Amino acid sequence: MEFTPIKTKRLYEEIVEQIKQLITDGKLKPGDKLLAERELAERFQVSRASVREAIRTLEMLGVIDIRPGEGTFVRSSETDDIIRPLAMFLAVERSSLLDMFEMRRIFETATASLAAERATLEELDQIESMLESMKERLNVQDPEKGEEFDAAFHHAVAEATHNSLLTKLFKTVSEEFAKANSVARRQLYHDNIQNAQKIIDQHSEILAAIRSGSPQMASKAMLAHLIFAEDELRKWIV
Repeated sequence: MEFTPIKTKRLYEEIVEQIKQLITDGKLKPGDKLLAERELAERFQVSRASVREAIRTLEMLGVIDIRPGEGTFVRSSETDDIIRPLAMFLAVERSSLLDMFEMRRIFETATASLAAERATLEELDQIESMLESMKERLNVQDPEKGEEFDAAFHHAVAEATHNSLLTKLFKTVSEEFAKANSVARRQLYHDNIQNAQKIIDQHSEILAAIRSGSPQMASKAMLAHLIFAEDELRKWIV
């Protein structure tokens, strides 16, 4: 198996392309185990951090599976071909935050609207459970966990659409959005307790609108929340 030393600026992208090409050429097949991180770094003549970023990107694209305690394996070609190009774009175009803001508004207002039409009682309870966890984290001043439950709330709303493709698209967009402006998000939660309370209140309004069964109200509540969060995040990233 041949690897080429990496000499470009975005090292992890070159690693991603070489591994993808090996899969395309049949030199790496579904189920094959990749070399360990240290060995890959030596073969590519790059840092282990670059290899780690490449592995993360390949996992996000659905090209590989990371199995704790076992290693990293090539996946079968069942991953949606619609998801991969979008995931790759978001992985390498992290500076396009304004586009991400716009995309998030489109996806999440749609998920809220569909959730209002389709959510089961169990799914509504799951969304509410994430909201209650957010409130608990705010009360004990644990914004990092609060942020995790915030993301889980939005994912639960997406799951309630019963649209698997929309849920996968949402997951891809939201994960890359969070990574691209992680510092700004931390500032949003850590530095202003009033912001945190506003976010809780907005999520409560989203849940109430979804429970009401009104797609219009749910979409409107979600949009108001996203516009508020976007305006706050812009203060830190612009």
